[in-house]
Amino acid sequence: MAIIKNNKKRKGKKSYSIIVDGQTEVWYLQLMKRYEKLPRIDIKPELPKKKKLSELFELVKNNTQIYDKVICLLDFDVILRYNQVEEFKKYVKQLKGNSRAIILINNPCLEFWFLLHFKRIGKSFSKCEDIINKLKRNKELKYYEKTEKYYKFAKYDIYKKLKPLQKSAIENAKKLGNLDFDNIESAKAEIYRMLDVLRIN
Repeated sequence: MAIIKNNKKRKGKKSYSIIVDGQTEVWYLQLMKRYEKLPRIDIKPELPKKKKLSELFELVKNNTQIYDKVICLLDFDVILRYNQVEEFKKYVKQLKGNSRAIILINNPCLEFWFLLHFKRIGKSFSKCEDIINKLKRNKELKYYEKTEKYYKFAKYDIYKKLKPLQKSAIENAKKLGNLDFDNIESAKAEIYRMLDVLRIN
């Protein structure tokens, strides 16, 4: 489990814990933090070593005692693959009354959010690999890889490359709406709500 250090905030500075279930999200958030330079916001991306849903949500719950806001961003394809929808629904319900906790999903994965920078898509994808293949058709992400080398190599700085298209991605994501438990396989990119919370536009 990730080690959480005591977070003593300077007056007026908000702190955010962002809990994710994949390394690509950590790299993306690190680039976002570097690029956006948010002086009044302290962002702490966390990737728990153990990824059981129960442990992820326990970390969310614990962090709400420390941070102003705790955002949990999950790839929904993993939840679907391991038949964890009912378990996920239970934890979301438990945190519903906690104003500091925000649970967001990308369905199927983070790469769907990237794809929305280029076009509006309502189609559902069962495999993240299918989205990656579509991503590579765009010159900006022609060499895309789910590797730290790709994300952090200056030439491929994915956040910087996609930033000019971010407003379009936000609008496209909004049109898809948020997670609907009555239609759980529909494509979603709720990460746009995180940008709204962090006041990134």
